[in-house]
Amino acid sequence: MGDEAGLLVPIGHDLGPLYEEIGVHRRVQQVRVGADVVELDDQDFVVWLLAHGTSAEDRPTRSTVLAAAAQFGLDRGKADAAITRFLADGLLVEIELGGPSALAFARRHQLFPLMLGLGQDTDEPSMRLVGLYEQPVAQVSSAVYDVWFWSHLAPNLWTACHDAAETARRAGMTDQTELDPSQVLAGALGAVHGLLSCRAAYIDHARPRGEA
Repeated sequence: MGDEAGLLVPIGHDLGPLYEEIGVHRRVQQVRVGADVVELDDQDFVVWLLAHGTSAEDRPTRSTVLAAAAQFGLDRGKADAAITRFLADGLLVEIELGGPSALAFARRHQLFPLMLGLGQDTDEPSMRLVGLYEQPVAQVSSAVYDVWFWSHLAPNLWTACHDAAETARRAGMTDQTELDPSQVLAGALGAVHGLLSCRAAYIDHARPRGEA
C-alpha cells in the first residue's frame, strides 16, 4: 500500500498514565485494546496519539505522523519503528479509503462513542453536533452521526453502516451517501479522525459474536 494512500487509524482507548516503583520511578501510558492493557513509554505514546489526528481536517498517514513526531522533537527512526511495531501488534491499522482494506477494517473493528450527541446544528441543519452538554466539539453529517451514535450496539463498524443506511431508508431519505452502506462507510472513515482527535470516540477490535 502506498504511504500517501495509507490512512493510519489508531486502535484502543487511552486510560492515562500509571506510575510505578520498580527499583526506580517509572511512568507508563496505558492503552486498553479489548480486554488487554498495553503499556507504552512516553515517546511511543506520542506516536500513537498523533495517529488520532491533530484536527478535524487531519488525515494521518505514516509520513505525516513522522513529520509531526519530528516537530515534537522525537527521533524519526524510533518513531518509524514504533509505527511498524504498532501495525504488527494491532495498535494501528493502515487502510486505503474506498479499497478492500477499508471493508476488511470495518468488519474487524468497532466504533465506540465517548461524548454526547447534541443533535442538529441550527446554523447548518443538514449537520449534527457531538460534544459535552452545550459544548460541541465536532460536526458531522447525519449519516456519520447515526453510525457514531449507535455503533457500540452493532457487532462491527460494517454492520453499523448497514443499520444507519436502513434507518435512513425508513426515514425516507433519498441521498445515496445515506442509503448505500459502502458510501456510509466511506463517509464514516473520512470523518473518523475528526471524532478521534477530540476524543469523541475510539476504535477497538470487534467482539466475537456472542461475547459479552
